[in-house]
Amino acid sequence: MLSKEAQEAITFSRNFIKPGQKFPLTPEIAAHARKDADEGNAVETPADIQLENIAENGVAGELYRTKEASESVLLFMHGGAYATGSVKSRQGICFKLLKRLEFDIFSVDYAQWPEARHPQAHEDVVAAYTWLEKRYQKIYVFGESAGATLALTLVLDRKAKNLALPEKVSVFSPVMSQLSILPSEFTHSERDPMLIGAGDPVPYFDEPEKRDPLISPIYGDFTGFPKLQINCGSEEVKLDHAKVLYTLCQQAGTDVSLDIWRDLFHVFILFDMPETEKALDKIADFFK
Repeated sequence: MLSKEAQEAITFSRNFIKPGQKFPLTPEIAAHARKDADEGNAVETPADIQLENIAENGVAGELYRTKEASESVLLFMHGGAYATGSVKSRQGICFKLLKRLEFDIFSVDYAQWPEARHPQAHEDVVAAYTWLEKRYQKIYVFGESAGATLALTLVLDRKAKNLALPEKVSVFSPVMSQLSILPSEFTHSERDPMLIGAGDPVPYFDEPEKRDPLISPIYGDFTGFPKLQINCGSEEVKLDHAKVLYTLCQQAGTDVSLDIWRDLFHVFILFDMPETEKALDKIADFFK
């Protein structure tokens, strides 16, 4: 049974996204969404957490740590359809994970639409990973929604280039294709309070239909992929994306797990509720 907080989160989301609602993502909507997300999710940095703003050699983001030196770091990528998310709006998630882990977290501030087009976000994430390689012995990767897709494309790209891979990867509500081709995008359009159903591709991609694993990871080769954890909600529009990723990894012999959270929705960890704490516990245990 869902907690009271989860039920309130669903009601809150329904006030903004109605079942079956369709609307175009415009530059104005993207700008307002980022601003609203930052203001609505603003959190005070806890006294025991150090926050360092990074902006050097094309790498931007926020580095969080609880102690002076760590050999390991978690590279985090926020979601938001490559247009509406931000580092600041996900600080709460990072702070909660940081207190569960024994290593640093770097939340990368990658370029988004309308200021940028593919592959700029991917290139920003690649640059952040390279920057972290020079400073840490072990790198772990975590992303949600579009950030989950960036996590997958980062590793697929490095694997194709025979570069060192992260220790482990966790993705939450991943998007495997930029086209609406999977059943849940149609069958769950009335059930997910966070996302509309099948619709036009996000404008960040000029060629969303291209069979390129750096656009749609569904076309990727997951042989030799690092140990992977997948989380998603049972009610979300992108449910089948998580299932497809799980199947592709199983077929490739990758060590993979899939947790489908009953009665929950797309990236529900954005909300403060008991289910979020349980999910973050599971993610932290995976990385440990």
